[in-house]
Amino acid sequence: MKKNNVVMVSDVLKALGSATKAEVALQTGLSVATCGTVLNALHHSGEAIVIEAEPSRGGRPALRYACNPDYFSLLSLYAEGDDHAATLVWSVSSATGDLLAQGEKAFQAQTLEWFYQQVDEILQAYPNVQALGVGLPGVVAEGVVLSCDISLFTDVPIMRQLQERFGLYVQTDNDMNYIAWGFYRSSCAGVTAPVAYIHKPAVPCTGCGIVVNGQVLQGASYFAGEVSNLPGLAGQSLVDEMATIVVSLVAIINPVTIALTGPNLNDTLLPEIARRCAGTLPLRHIPRLIYRPSARQDYLQGIAELTSQEFIRQRLFSD
Repeated sequence: MKKNNVVMVSDVLKALGSATKAEVALQTGLSVATCGTVLNALHHSGEAIVIEAEPSRGGRPALRYACNPDYFSLLSLYAEGDDHAATLVWSVSSATGDLLAQGEKAFQAQTLEWFYQQVDEILQAYPNVQALGVGLPGVVAEGVVLSCDISLFTDVPIMRQLQERFGLYVQTDNDMNYIAWGFYRSSCAGVTAPVAYIHKPAVPCTGCGIVVNGQVLQGASYFAGEVSNLPGLAGQSLVDEMATIVVSLVAIINPVTIALTGPNLNDTLLPEIARRCAGTLPLRHIPRLIYRPSARQDYLQGIAELTSQEFIRQRLFSD
């Protein structure tokens, strides 16, 4: 229970930016005394800092706390493309989510050793990194890559290998789970109704990420969202394929919003996709369709937020 209190206080402090123990108590429902104890412990460990004191109203001034951005850094990294052309995209962020650096690099050699060397170079440049999140275009189950558009990763227990090589906390997942979470957090935060994100890449493998009630939908075998396996898509035009996937999602999870992205998609296609859906669905069930010119920001935000959440919880509950 005490550890759960720490998680609650940390989450509220991060969400508010800064707060007194009374303000944290109001948001969490915990007593002021309990919040004070947790905040003192976070301050002692370095996870929180005191940034100022509230103006005195006759008694001892209340201290104002904030999360310490330098407590740790986090590396978010993903690979995109296929065996013919692939790119690494990365960013380093602070413990409070502030962007510290970012970059990208084309695969110069499609080998795992080259990939690990790139990770090592970034970590050498940013020694405060304590957590690493990695996204890949494929199916990832419990840290093992079951399939991937970049075949060098297929069947690789990548999470374990990264942990053993660099001694960091590591989280790995497929691209669409991270992208959908980043979109949800930036555009639909707090929405409990289902939200989906369709990505139509240049390679013939359409993916979908789904967030339901504020949780990423993984599926029983981590296969949720592999919409390219829907029957009848082969040979369809781009608009018809997107409409078929939207109709399927509506029939199964009834999302309130669906984002779409891909090199051949644009916002002028969305009205036509909606019209095709209206040929099958009543208008009241057609979700809001949003075009995303690029998945990059959603992707990096999703990796950073999900990895940070689990890193903090792992530190508290691993013993």
